[in-house]
Amino acid sequence: MDVLALTPLLAELPTERTHLLDNLGRIRREVGPITPELSDALANHMNLRLGDVHEVVSFYSFLQVPVTTYRVCTGPICDCAGSRKLLEQDGAMEVPCLGHCDLAPVATRGDTILPGGEDRPVTYATSVGPALGLEQADESLTDYERRGGLAVLRALPTAQRIVEELKAAGLAGYGGAGFPTGLKWESLLREPAPRVLVVNADEGEPGTIKDRYVMELRPHLLLEGTLIAMRALDCPEGYIYLREEYATARARLLAAIEELRAAGLLDGLTLDLVVGAGAYIAGEETGMLESMEGRRAMPRLKPPFPTQFGHLGRPTLINNVETLAHIPAILQNGGAWWAALGRDGSSGTRLWSISGAVARPGCYEAPNGITLRELIDDHAGGATEEIGAIVPGGAASGILPPDALDVPLTRDALREYGSGVGSAAVQVFPRSYPVLRLLSETMRFFAEESCQKCTPCRIGNRALHHLFEQLEHGEAVMPRWQVDEWLLAMEKTSICGLGQASPIPVRNAMRIWPELFAPLDGVVST
Repeated sequence: MDVLALTPLLAELPTERTHLLDNLGRIRREVGPITPELSDALANHMNLRLGDVHEVVSFYSFLQVPVTTYRVCTGPICDCAGSRKLLEQDGAMEVPCLGHCDLAPVATRGDTILPGGEDRPVTYATSVGPALGLEQADESLTDYERRGGLAVLRALPTAQRIVEELKAAGLAGYGGAGFPTGLKWESLLREPAPRVLVVNADEGEPGTIKDRYVMELRPHLLLEGTLIAMRALDCPEGYIYLREEYATARARLLAAIEELRAAGLLDGLTLDLVVGAGAYIAGEETGMLESMEGRRAMPRLKPPFPTQFGHLGRPTLINNVETLAHIPAILQNGGAWWAALGRDGSSGTRLWSISGAVARPGCYEAPNGITLRELIDDHAGGATEEIGAIVPGGAASGILPPDALDVPLTRDALREYGSGVGSAAVQVFPRSYPVLRLLSETMRFFAEESCQKCTPCRIGNRALHHLFEQLEHGEAVMPRWQVDEWLLAMEKTSICGLGQASPIPVRNAMRIWPELFAPLDGVVST
């Protein structure tokens, strides 16, 4: 019966392999969860091996789940807020993160986000910002242009001038890796044109909501930055890879793209939306390219880097949503102006996602170099409970103790703690939430979201999750030396940042709260 329902739709589906994920997503939405029969029918339509399609279906967690399923986030912030009670509802499905940590605990049914598990309006908490201005949400392209939007795009500087301003600004990639944007653009320009641009909108790091805020409140700002890059860098072909859970952002982007097309601003360019299907690892740039090309999102070995060999082998620029959203202000006011907005030796501003035990969880534009205390007190309304631990920049950035509240949020200052700024996702946990529970849930997230390609990452994260569950009950199943050995192997031999960075919060916790790991010293290996 499913195959019969699929037959009319097949005629509309493109046959190029690069459309495989989109085709599967559309079938899921319009026909139903992907069954073996549906998978085989699509494979025949696209002239692909049956196994090629089956392995893609099995990799992406949402393709076999009905759209109407009640999905409950159990990421660390939602877990702390009591989300497991929502799982008691019949048919509820547990998911690692829904990207709405400011609304914790949160669930979703179809395209409807359910704060507290209930059907009520989604709210935004933000601040006045000098570069991104999230407080002035744009309803239309007319709104955006009336506020000064499109000025840079309409008077486009040369590529060389743009690179110089980006270098002067000190803008670094805001997806978490922090690579200098000017250098990345410069390296792309060394490669032959035409080139490709990919916007990384697959925001999946627990606690990170900043890209969603940009896309839902100011989609035209992101698109202006995107079009500046496409035209200046000779990228006639562009893509926005968006996570599946961001239905509101999807609608806002599609509407904004059509407005730009109607205004003639896309003439000579193609800009398409690619929607993911529930794979955190697709946020890694080479895993994203694999996904876009119709395969599992398993990261590639580097080099070559995407700027050299990217989408379908062509030179490709991959930039995060927030990174591109800063471009118009930098070019409008100058790189030196933007750089001066930073503090403590840091350049510029960024969006800080703040969630957990604070009065106003949300997304706030503030200087790089600000302290956690200032973010919590001056922007998020202060802590609602005594603070027990803080995650400064997403799950892979580490865990900090309360005595780090006055440390500037810079790479240099956080190096003392073995931590980093990451994606600027500040998660505030109360003392009532055990550190071992936080660590266990963090490792569970990494274990579930590993692509399974690297043995140390595949086995190591699961082993560590199991270990910390045991430690929560005062037991241990692994000696300390073996834990250290696992951590080193994961860091040094994993292909991508997931396996390389997942040891960071473990090492932080072992250093800051050594008493919690005392049972490890009593374990004798056999």
